[in-house]
Amino acid sequence: MSTRALSPRDLLARERYLFRFSWTMQDYPRREYKRIRRELRAEVTAAAADVGMAAALADLGHPMVLGERYIAELGRRLPRWTTGIVAAALAVAVVIYLFTAYAVGTLDTLEALGGGAVTRYPFGSETTFTFTGQEISVRSSTSWQWAALYVGVAAVAFVTGSRLWRALG
Repeated sequence: MSTRALSPRDLLARERYLFRFSWTMQDYPRREYKRIRRELRAEVTAAAADVGMAAALADLGHPMVLGERYIAELGRRLPRWTTGIVAAALAVAVVIYLFTAYAVGTLDTLEALGGGAVTRYPFGSETTFTFTGQEISVRSSTSWQWAALYVGVAAVAFVTGSRLWRALG
Protein backbone atom coordinates (compact mmCIF):
# COMPACT_ATOMS: atom_id res chain seq x y z
CA MET A 1 0.00 0.00 0.00
CA SER A 2 1.49 3.36 -0.93
CA THR A 3 1.46 6.46 1.25
CA ARG A 4 -0.91 8.15 -1.22
CA ALA A 5 -3.55 5.47 -0.55
CA LEU A 6 -3.65 6.27 3.18
CA SER A 7 -6.50 8.43 4.34
CA PRO A 8 -5.50 11.74 5.94
CA ARG A 9 -6.66 10.37 9.30
CA ASP A 10 -4.50 7.23 8.94
CA LEU A 11 -1.53 9.28 7.80
CA LEU A 12 -1.92 11.60 10.79
CA ALA A 13 -2.23 8.65 13.19
CA ARG A 14 0.91 7.00 11.78
CA GLU A 15 2.96 10.21 11.89
CA ARG A 16 1.76 11.00 15.42
CA TYR A 17 2.85 7.54 16.53
CA LEU A 18 6.24 7.99 14.86
CA PHE A 19 6.65 11.43 16.45
CA ARG A 20 6.00 10.01 19.91
CA PHE A 21 8.38 7.15 19.11
CA SER A 22 11.05 9.67 18.03
CA TRP A 23 10.92 11.45 21.39
CA THR A 24 11.99 8.23 23.13
CA MET A 25 14.61 7.54 20.46
CA GLN A 26 16.00 11.09 20.39
CA ASP A 27 19.50 10.12 21.47
CA TYR A 28 19.68 6.78 19.72
CA PRO A 29 22.55 6.75 17.18
CA ARG A 30 21.15 8.90 14.35
CA ARG A 31 21.90 6.68 11.32
CA GLU A 32 20.46 3.58 12.96
CA TYR A 33 17.42 5.51 14.20
CA LYS A 34 16.63 6.77 10.69
CA ARG A 35 16.81 3.20 9.37
CA ILE A 36 14.52 1.93 12.15
CA ARG A 37 12.02 4.75 11.58
CA ARG A 38 11.97 4.14 7.82
CA GLU A 39 11.39 0.39 8.33
CA LEU A 40 8.75 1.02 10.99
CA ARG A 41 6.90 3.47 8.72
CA ALA A 42 6.91 0.90 5.89
CA GLU A 43 5.77 -1.95 8.16
CA VAL A 44 2.95 0.10 9.69
CA THR A 45 1.77 1.18 6.26
CA ALA A 46 1.79 -2.43 5.01
CA ALA A 47 0.02 -3.70 8.13
CA ALA A 48 -2.59 -0.95 7.84
CA ALA A 49 -3.50 -2.28 4.39
CA ASP A 50 -4.37 -5.62 5.99
CA VAL A 51 -5.88 -4.76 9.37
CA GLY A 52 -6.37 -0.98 9.39
CA MET A 53 -4.19 1.74 10.87
CA ALA A 54 -5.70 1.62 14.37
CA ALA A 55 -5.05 -2.11 14.70
CA ALA A 56 -1.58 -1.84 13.15
CA LEU A 57 -0.56 0.81 15.67
CA ALA A 58 -2.21 -1.04 18.56
CA ASP A 59 -0.21 -4.17 17.67
CA LEU A 60 3.03 -2.19 18.08
CA GLY A 61 2.10 -1.09 21.58
CA HIS A 62 2.86 2.24 23.16
CA PRO A 63 5.50 4.17 21.16
CA MET A 64 7.58 4.95 24.25
CA VAL A 65 7.67 1.29 25.27
CA LEU A 66 8.75 0.32 21.75
CA GLY A 67 11.48 2.96 21.82
CA GLU A 68 12.70 1.79 25.22
CA ARG A 69 13.00 -1.76 23.84
CA TYR A 70 15.25 -0.50 21.03
CA ILE A 71 17.35 1.46 23.50
CA ALA A 72 17.63 -1.58 25.79
CA GLU A 73 19.09 -3.54 22.87
CA LEU A 74 22.05 -1.13 22.80
CA GLY A 75 23.15 -2.51 26.16
CA ARG A 76 23.80 0.92 27.67
CA ARG A 77 21.65 3.73 28.98
CA LEU A 78 21.74 6.92 26.94
CA PRO A 79 21.62 10.50 28.18
CA ARG A 80 18.83 12.59 26.63
CA TRP A 81 20.69 15.61 25.28
CA THR A 82 17.66 17.15 23.55
CA THR A 83 15.52 16.87 26.66
CA GLY A 84 18.29 18.54 28.68
CA ILE A 85 18.53 21.45 26.24
CA VAL A 86 14.76 21.93 26.26
CA ALA A 87 14.66 21.76 30.07
CA ALA A 88 17.48 24.32 30.38
CA ALA A 89 15.81 26.73 27.95
CA LEU A 90 12.46 26.42 29.76
CA ALA A 91 14.09 26.94 33.17
CA VAL A 92 15.86 30.11 32.00
CA ALA A 93 12.60 31.30 30.42
CA VAL A 94 10.86 30.83 33.79
CA VAL A 95 13.48 33.00 35.51
CA ILE A 96 13.03 35.70 32.86
CA TYR A 97 9.25 35.45 33.25
CA LEU A 98 9.51 35.80 37.04
CA PHE A 99 11.72 38.88 36.73
CA THR A 100 9.26 40.37 34.22
CA ALA A 101 6.34 39.64 36.56
CA TYR A 102 8.24 41.29 39.43
CA ALA A 103 8.95 44.35 37.26
CA VAL A 104 5.31 44.67 36.16
CA GLY A 105 4.16 44.34 39.78
CA THR A 106 6.62 46.99 40.91
CA LEU A 107 5.48 49.37 38.14
CA ASP A 108 1.85 48.71 39.07
CA THR A 109 2.63 49.54 42.69
CA LEU A 110 4.36 52.78 41.66
CA GLU A 111 1.29 53.72 39.62
CA ALA A 112 -0.99 53.02 42.60
CA LEU A 113 1.22 55.25 44.77
CA GLY A 114 0.91 58.13 42.30
CA GLY A 115 4.07 57.53 40.28
CA GLY A 116 7.74 57.88 40.97
CA ALA A 117 10.89 55.83 40.80
CA VAL A 118 12.46 53.21 43.00
CA THR A 119 15.87 51.58 42.80
CA ARG A 120 16.51 48.03 43.97
CA TYR A 121 19.60 45.82 43.87
CA PRO A 122 18.55 42.25 43.07
CA PHE A 123 21.62 40.01 42.86
CA GLY A 124 23.89 43.05 43.02
CA SER A 125 22.45 44.58 39.87
CA GLU A 126 21.13 48.13 40.11
CA THR A 127 17.57 48.13 38.76
CA THR A 128 15.50 51.31 38.55
CA PHE A 129 11.74 51.12 38.10
CA THR A 130 10.09 54.35 36.90
CA PHE A 131 6.42 55.16 36.47
CA THR A 132 5.60 58.80 35.71
CA GLY A 133 3.33 60.67 33.35
CA GLN A 134 6.18 60.87 30.83
CA GLU A 135 7.96 57.57 31.35
CA ILE A 136 7.33 53.96 32.18
CA SER A 137 10.60 52.06 32.29
CA VAL A 138 12.80 49.49 33.90
CA ARG A 139 16.54 50.03 33.69
CA SER A 140 18.92 47.37 34.87
CA SER A 141 22.62 46.72 34.76
CA THR A 142 24.18 43.31 34.49
CA SER A 143 26.11 41.60 37.22
CA TRP A 144 28.04 38.41 37.63
CA GLN A 145 25.40 37.25 40.10
CA TRP A 146 22.67 37.35 37.45
CA ALA A 147 24.92 35.51 35.04
CA ALA A 148 25.63 32.91 37.74
CA LEU A 149 21.89 32.56 38.39
CA TYR A 150 21.10 31.94 34.71
CA VAL A 151 24.02 29.54 34.26
CA GLY A 152 23.18 27.71 37.48
CA VAL A 153 19.49 27.32 36.66
CA ALA A 154 20.33 26.18 33.12
CA ALA A 155 22.98 23.73 34.36
CA VAL A 156 20.74 22.11 36.97
CA ALA A 157 17.87 21.79 34.49
CA PHE A 158 20.20 20.42 31.79
CA VAL A 159 21.81 17.84 34.08
CA THR A 160 18.51 16.56 35.43
CA GLY A 161 16.67 16.75 32.10
CA SER A 162 19.40 15.07 30.08
CA ARG A 163 20.22 12.47 32.74
CA LEU A 164 23.86 13.38 32.25
CA TRP A 165 25.05 10.76 34.74
CA ARG A 166 24.19 8.11 32.12
CA ALA A 167 27.08 9.35 29.95
CA LEU A 168 29.48 8.88 32.86
CA GLY A 169 28.41 5.38 33.82
